[in-house]
Amino acid sequence: MIPGQIEENLHYIELFTKKKIRNPLIGNHISLLKGHGYDFWDHKKYEFGDDTRKIDWNATARMGYTLIKNTHEEKDIDIFVAADLSNSMNFVTGAHSKKELLLYITAMLAYSALSDHMRIGFLGFTDQVEIEIEPKKGRAHLWTLLNRLWDFTPGKHTTTRIMPALERLRQRLSRMSIVFLISDFFFQENMFEEVVFKQIVSKNDLIPIILNDPLETELPEGQGFLRLRDLETGQQQCIRLSRKNRLIYSEHLRQQRRALITQFYQYGLDFQEIKTDESFYELLYSLFLMRKR
Repeated sequence: MIPGQIEENLHYIELFTKKKIRNPLIGNHISLLKGHGYDFWDHKKYEFGDDTRKIDWNATARMGYTLIKNTHEEKDIDIFVAADLSNSMNFVTGAHSKKELLLYITAMLAYSALSDHMRIGFLGFTDQVEIEIEPKKGRAHLWTLLNRLWDFTPGKHTTTRIMPALERLRQRLSRMSIVFLISDFFFQENMFEEVVFKQIVSKNDLIPIILNDPLETELPEGQGFLRLRDLETGQQQCIRLSRKNRLIYSEHLRQQRRALITQFYQYGLDFQEIKTDESFYELLYSLFLMRKR
């Protein structure tokens, strides 16, 4: 059951979303598939057999040869949240854990879908798929989704694997959807080399959201030693808090993040990094506005 203080925060997110996010989140979202519709995409030269109703006579007169309009195919679109629910989501060094941040972000997306009369579905995963919720509309559905997310506790499956979740998504996404993939992205698999990842990206609008705790970017200042325990594997490591070790630690994590973000850019994916000590409201709002433009 969601604690009272967190529930109050969720109601605040609902008010914020109704006020600011309703239009920018999806706007007049256009399909990734081109076809018959009313949203202009680009021009192409007329070829024998093309639909003459799509001839752009103004452009034809300017260019001196026949041009037709390509348009986006109009489709109903669902929102799907695929969320990492492994033990690493319980990591916390600041005001709240990554799991709380995950809950708040999912709530913001769900309220936005509710405001735009869109269906939202949910898939939670560890090293296997743990929660599956069919895309539906309505406030009752929204709160069912949020409660199931919050109440989930990993049992024997505490680690993270992304491929079972992606494979399940590929099976479930029967039509073009906006998929928010929310995780800290600390897993060993290289999903970018997998066919299933490429299939999802080619047929859907995938938006990764990277959750970070401040300690996952740099070690704290100070002297002495810091003992770290991996929440997923239970392995422990003792680190000396020297200047050299802090530089090595932060550079290693920067390289990991740089490699991840480079792959997102290569696939043309919009993405957002959010730390647990940052205000996620404005970060997500900026992402939605950028996508609308």
